[in-house]
Amino acid sequence: MRDSGPGTTTPRFRHSAFLYGSESAYTGFLLPFLCEGLERGEAVAVAAGDEHIDALRAALGRDAAAVRFLPAGDWYVRPVRTLSGWARTLSAAARAGRPAARLVNEIAFGDEPRSWVRAEAATNAALADLNGHLLCPYDRRHLPPHLIDAARRTHHLLHDDGWHISDDYVPPDLLLADLAEPLYPADGPPTVEVAVGDTVADLRAWLRDRATAEGWLPPERVEILLLALSELATNGIRHGGRQRNVRVWVRPEAVVCEVTDDGAEPPDPLAGYRPPAPGVIGGMGLWLVHQVCDAFAVHGRDGVTLARFALLR
Repeated sequence: MRDSGPGTTTPRFRHSAFLYGSESAYTGFLLPFLCEGLERGEAVAVAAGDEHIDALRAALGRDAAAVRFLPAGDWYVRPVRTLSGWARTLSAAARAGRPAARLVNEIAFGDEPRSWVRAEAATNAALADLNGHLLCPYDRRHLPPHLIDAARRTHHLLHDDGWHISDDYVPPDLLLADLAEPLYPADGPPTVEVAVGDTVADLRAWLRDRATAEGWLPPERVEILLLALSELATNGIRHGGRQRNVRVWVRPEAVVCEVTDDGAEPPDPLAGYRPPAPGVIGGMGLWLVHQVCDAFAVHGRDGVTLARFALLR
């Protein structure tokens, strides 16, 4: 099934993958893509490595001043933070009266690509109500075949020697359910193991005192730990079963916290990926935990929901 290009159909949000195999192909495709956005008055941004930012700046010439460039080292820290950054960019473009936003999202996959593949899938649902085109370059020369295959599964639209609809696309809820987020390691007996009652206030105070006395984290990081723990424990109180527990492991490199409950409902695969709607109070706990923690995963198995996060020390 063919599609003539990124400007010819009607969806408000488009998420495409650009598969390329040379530097000339990279610049030769992205330069007109960016220039067309500038000509239309769209907000234009590029998140990429330094070499590609330099190449696009040079190719754009004076027009580079109208493009927002985002260095990969700053932009690709945590997948859901990046997703939230694009949501803010798209929303800001709409508030500024731009007709759309045109964004280049060249992911630095790093040591744990599974988390980024999950975010690529979630993007299709999380940003669906916003107006713009998020284009993701994938370098055939350096990325392993399984990531090229993942590009086909996580993007409706591909540019691979021409635009076409991906026959391998998988809806995000199905892909996320099939591809679990890796759990941060938590080996050995926990430093703390305690049941969660009907409120979290006493638990917060007790853990704050212990974390401070034992030097788990700097004071400001202790408060982040307590915020994340409170969100997860409160979620368990509201939606989970009666058996709720907290475990904490203090490892040399990180503090790891796990909240479990025996709620009957399995977790929504997209929970935590959708940014909170403007003006809506509540329903943002998992999203907030994703934003403030260095690792976070939710698993459901055998009637138990397990949420584990980590803060690096």
